[in-house]
Order: sequence, then C-alpha cells, then structure tokens
Amino acid sequence: MMKVICNSVGLYVEALTRGKEYEVLAEDEEKDQIKIVGDNKRGRWFKKSYFVPYGSNVAVLVKWQFGDSIHDVSEESLEHIEITVLLSDGQTRWCSVCTKAGLVDYIERNMNGNGFLIENQIVVKNLLHKTVNDALIYFDQQNELIRSTKLLSYKNR
Repeated sequence: MMKVICNSVGLYVEALTRGKEYEVLAEDEEKDQIKIVGDNKRGRWFKKSYFVPYGSNVAVLVKWQFGDSIHDVSEESLEHIEITVLLSDGQTRWCSVCTKAGLVDYIERNMNGNGFLIENQIVVKNLLHKTVNDALIYFDQQNELIRSTKLLSYKNR
C-alpha cells in the first residue's frame, strides 16, 4: 500500500492531522483525489493537494512561548507580544501577536505613506494563552504557520 503524509487539513479538521501518515486505499487520477481512512475512522476521498509523498518532512508545531510579559490580555489590548515557536524539525521561529485593536493602533501611529506592510504578525481575538495557542494550532494545521513566522535558528534533530 502507498502511504502519504498530510500537509494541510483544509476544511477536514475532524478527519485529518497535519504531519500524520495515512495509507492510500484508492486513487482517482482523473479527479486528482485519493481515498484514505481519516482520524474520524471514515473512508473518504480527499484532494491530493492535502498530502505530500511518504518520507517528506512536514514540520509541525511542538511548543511555543510568549517572549514578553503581557499587561492586558483583553480584546482591546494595544500590546504587540513576540512569541517563539519550536517545530518538530528543530526550527525555532518567531512572530508578533496582537489584537485587532492593537493592529489598528499600530497602523494609525505608523502609516506615513500609501501602503503598509507588517511581516510576521498574527492577529488574535485576545492575548489569553488559550486563544493564542488555538490560533497557532489552527495556522499549523492549515500549513500557514511557517510563512507567518520568521526563522530564528535551525537545529537538525
């Protein structure tokens, strides 16, 4: 049997886990789909684009931490807090998190021209640990965490 590794769960959060391997039960070349048994124990067809070949490296979130103290965890917080994330392949990455209110405040204070770019910024509902954790897990499962963060170091495991 051929195996594949999930690289993005898309809409299938109950059926797929990013980084997990699955056995391919059938393949439909014309529809560009494969059939697997998902985490929910149901066999179904998925687009091949959700998977990479078996043996591919899919770095997933292992842990993360705030880099600063947080003084206001509310939705109205104006703080921009740096976080670091550790991925399963040894990458340590960083980004900044803020609330919608914090983002608006930052833009209003720094908008000097016709455009504005904020790299490595994740906007969350509030700065509670659970909220940030849930957001990071979501972005990781959608294969968005790496492009939302910047590499700090890489230690081959």
